[in-house]
Amino acid sequence: MIATQKTRTQKIRTQRTDCRQAPISNRIHTLMVHAPRYSFQGQARLAGDAGVSRSTISRLLSGRINPSFRLAQAVTAALEEGLKRRLDPREVLSPDGTYPTPSGCELAGCRGCMPEEAYDRKGRLRPEYQDLRPGDWSLSPASAQPPARQSASSKPITASKPITAGKEAV
Repeated sequence: MIATQKTRTQKIRTQRTDCRQAPISNRIHTLMVHAPRYSFQGQARLAGDAGVSRSTISRLLSGRINPSFRLAQAVTAALEEGLKRRLDPREVLSPDGTYPTPSGCELAGCRGCMPEEAYDRKGRLRPEYQDLRPGDWSLSPASAQPPARQSASSKPITASKPITAGKEAV
């Protein structure tokens, strides 16, 4: 009897995991980096602007939940306010990781930047960002291509004049 009950429980668990959807890709963090309003306590401010809890935004950013239509609409509206430009929800959330505008920088109206996490405490560019051009970090994974090699005539990215998130490349 116990073995039969255990088998039924296992079947139910299997059915539950089989019907779960793949996580929805989002580039909310990329867009938050470009909105000055979200540079300090970004998740808390976005949660307040969208009318949801901080834990909901945290779970959405980490991919632990898939957003409802209402949540997607509220987050998109809040990001529109922060960026001062119209956004299509399909540019913020994607079921397969592809977006109509591949670059988050371009979507936010930025000509190319590097996120704050690209620099160490001393303002030096971290090794994992050395080969990236400004703005390439914000490409969606599905459209990301290997960084192009710089020619001898092009200026390399240096940390002497750090490019911070939300600031355009010079």
